[in-house]
Amino acid sequence: MKKILIISLSALILTACSEKEEYSQTVLEQVQNDPDIKSYHLDPDSVTECIVELSSKKMAGFAPFEPMRKDAYKSYTKMIAVKTSKNPEEVLNELRETFGSARGLADAHRNYSASYLECISTITNRGLDDQEETQE
Repeated sequence: MKKILIISLSALILTACSEKEEYSQTVLEQVQNDPDIKSYHLDPDSVTECIVELSSKKMAGFAPFEPMRKDAYKSYTKMIAVKTSKNPEEVLNELRETFGSARGLADAHRNYSASYLECISTITNRGLDDQEETQE
């Protein structure tokens, strides 16, 4: 019985990792194309890791392998990739339904945007602090 439980839990965790990884990859693609990231010479991988971790804190669900969190990763991935979709209006309608309402979608977008800006600010300030330390 323990073996079945461990195998089942392992499968859930691996599946959740794939959703989080897909979300992370989509965020990385957006970050790599952001002119602000390039102009400030920020490391896209660090910014991506920060955004994924910070935005995940306010997503539905309590753990990466939990079904609500897995759905949240999928929905956030669709949300940030809506600009590149073939039919953005259809995707937005689907996202409104997925998030429960237009307000739910707006809240999710606000969470992502706030995380994005917070991470850029934090990493930029860290870089400035490092420059000050090396000059002293």
